[in-house]
Amino acid sequence: MPDMLFVYIDTTSNAVFSKGLSPSDFVEGIVHQPDHLLLLDPAVDVGEFDTHSGLKVITGKQAVNHFFTNKHFTQSTANKWIDFTNPALLKELTPLEISELLYFGHMRTHLHSPFFYKLQNNFVYFNLGSETLRVYYRYLDEFYRILANKITRIALEKVNDKRSFFRKGASVAHLDGEILKDLYPIFQEGAVFCFSQAKLENKLYRVPIYLSDEKGWRKHQPTYKQDQKMGTLTYDIGRQKWSLSLEKDDLAFAFR
Repeated sequence: MPDMLFVYIDTTSNAVFSKGLSPSDFVEGIVHQPDHLLLLDPAVDVGEFDTHSGLKVITGKQAVNHFFTNKHFTQSTANKWIDFTNPALLKELTPLEISELLYFGHMRTHLHSPFFYKLQNNFVYFNLGSETLRVYYRYLDEFYRILANKITRIALEKVNDKRSFFRKGASVAHLDGEILKDLYPIFQEGAVFCFSQAKLENKLYRVPIYLSDEKGWRKHQPTYKQDQKMGTLTYDIGRQKWSLSLEKDDLAFAFR
């Protein structure tokens, strides 16, 4: 179980920078499973070479699924890709568009829109290592689904942590991603779900949420001040219900 999950959302590009979410968390959580991938590392040793773009491609759902289960590569920082819908339209990319893709892959940031008309991509994915991801989402709902799935699994592990081998494990209701959307203003600044400070008392599992920029969570032993606490995510075991309480009623407007 991770000590924390860090989330930062760039609202101008729908880029999500996260710490604590794994490549498998991403794959298992997305709805729009890619049909084809264009790999943004020219030196990568997997996939088929596309002579038009000069990059490697992985075509077909079966090949993509195999790629996603190749842990040796998916854990690598060389794992950076953009999905595309139609292989024929890949051949219609202009030299300028190809140069933009090469720049995107090298710098991990976009020159114009991260979503290309000819590719019709839903994602641009960068694995930065150590469960640190930078992913561009066409639909942010997919990210909230991934995050909700992860938190649900963490809660399930915590709730059943001290149960004996012979006792049946308790179930945990799935966290609805819609609840997490109330944290959107905080995600714009950078938020930490601090599981190291989470408590399970009186059948209530409470996870504090702190405001934290990138420098804060990168510290070896990050500290969180009380005035940085933005809210608490709570799971009621008896009622099997999730709830979110915010420290300020006007939090939705606090950073605007």
